[in-house]
Order: sequence, then structure tokens, then C-alpha cells
Amino acid sequence: MKNFLKHTWQILKNAKKNFQHGEPIVYSAAIAFFTIFSLPAILIVLTLTGSAFFSEEKVRQEIVRKIGGLINPEASGQINDLLENVLDFPVGFWGIFVAIVVVIKSATIIFFIIQKALNAVWQVRVKPNVKYIRFLKHRLITLAMVAGLGLLLVLSILLNTIIAIFSEQLLDTFEQYFTPIVRVINTAFYLVVVFGFFTAVHKVLPDARISWKDALAGGAITSILFLIGKQVINLILGSIKIVGIYAAAGSLVVVLLWVFYSSVILILGAEVTKAYANNRGREVEPTEIAQKFEHTEVETGV
Repeated sequence: MKNFLKHTWQILKNAKKNFQHGEPIVYSAAIAFFTIFSLPAILIVLTLTGSAFFSEEKVRQEIVRKIGGLINPEASGQINDLLENVLDFPVGFWGIFVAIVVVIKSATIIFFIIQKALNAVWQVRVKPNVKYIRFLKHRLITLAMVAGLGLLLVLSILLNTIIAIFSEQLLDTFEQYFTPIVRVINTAFYLVVVFGFFTAVHKVLPDARISWKDALAGGAITSILFLIGKQVINLILGSIKIVGIYAAAGSLVVVLLWVFYSSVILILGAEVTKAYANNRGREVEPTEIAQKFEHTEVETGV
């Protein structure tokens, strides 16, 4: 037990030191910026995809409810208004096409920012003399993996929506037995999705050869930080009443802060994962298109 606590303290100490030497605030702010501008297009794609199975109104209500439960109840009203305004416009083939293009473009930019942030954590970067075709091939393979992960996330949201709508239909008949079961299924499903998402991000995105053992540890560590922080950020956002301070834009500010916080947690989780791997004596090597580099501290004087 004593050795476990000693190793844990050393891991957290090294992670904190490396986290402070990096630029997590800059990367997280960039991710939040591009996410907030792509939000309408993302909501359109989710709603139109879900409306293939259920009515558009039911899907919209469920998306709003899930976002309100995940981020902040006060933000759900703004998201609902945003969805109503966007869906009121005539959405033909070109409207759907533009929405999909915006989602893909924004996701690509966000993907590269997250990748650069994780590369900085693992102290790897793309070689300056790497052949463009080789670089493009590697990036396309990685991007395809991320696209597949995004598809799984969309499917998970749809499946969760189907479970919620289906449970409402059976609630009157089997309320006593069905409600606890649905809650357990939803909670378990949510935990699996969060863990799977963070594990895949730690394994796939960095230009480093990270073992599955370290990726799984990173997924677990980041998931724990995310779930704990989720409660903390909700308490903070609820106490300072951001929605009231920023008036009509308050709910969007809440979403912006939530994405920013989640990005910080992801980078912190990567730092803890790296410290854990180093503590276990596993040195992570760069991929074929990348190389190691050392952080240098720049001294400034007046």
C-alpha cells in the first residue's frame, strides 16, 4: 500500500510539472472556439439522422435533454432555440450537404489541434523532411480511425435516444420494473462510451506508439477526471450564474466553457498517462513520420 501511494504521488507530481510546462490553455481555447462555430451544423446532422427513425420533434427534445443533463440545465434552453431556428430554414439537399461539409471541416481542424496538443505531451513532432505522400497516407489512416470513432459516437447518441423514447412508451405499463433497468442501462452505456472515447483518442491520435495497456490506463484515468470534473464544473457554473451575467449569450458561453474544460481534462489525462508509462519503465517511441524532441525553457528578463 505504501509503495502504491508513493508511485501514485510521483506520477501525479510529474504529470503536474509537465502540464504546467505545456500550453493546455492555448490548445483548449482553440478547440472550444472551433467547436462552438460548428455546433449548429453538428446539431443539424444529428437531428436529421435521428429523424430517420423517429419524429424530428422527439429527436430534438431528446438531444436538448441530453445536452442539458451533460452540460447545464440552463444551456438546454439556448440549444433548443438554436435547433428550432436552424430547423425552421428550408433544408434541402444543398442545406444538408453544406452542414455535412462544415461538420467534416470543423472536425478535421479540431482533430489536428487535439493531435498537436497530444504530440506536445508525448514530446513528438512530424519530421521536417518526411515525404508528403507518406505523411498524407499516415494522416488519412488516422483520420479514418477518428471518423469511425465519430460515427460510433453518433450511433451511441442515437441508440441512447431510442432507449429513452422506447422507455417512455413502456413507462405507463411497466413503470415499477422498467424505470430502474433503463437508468442502469443508460448509466452503464454512458460510462462505456466515455471510457471507449478517451481510450481511442489516447491510442490513435498522437504520433507515438502507445501500447494498449497505456491507452486503456489513459482512458480510465481521463474518464475518472472527466466524471469528477463534470460535477465540479456544474457546481461552479451554477453558483456564478453565467447565463444571467451574459444574458442571451450566456448559454453559449456555458457550452464554450464546458468544451474548454473537457479539452483541458483530455490533455491532463494524457500527461498522467505519460507519467504512468514512464513510471512503469515504458518509453514511448514516435511513429515512422515523427521524431522526439525535448522541451526547452526560455528565460526572460526585464
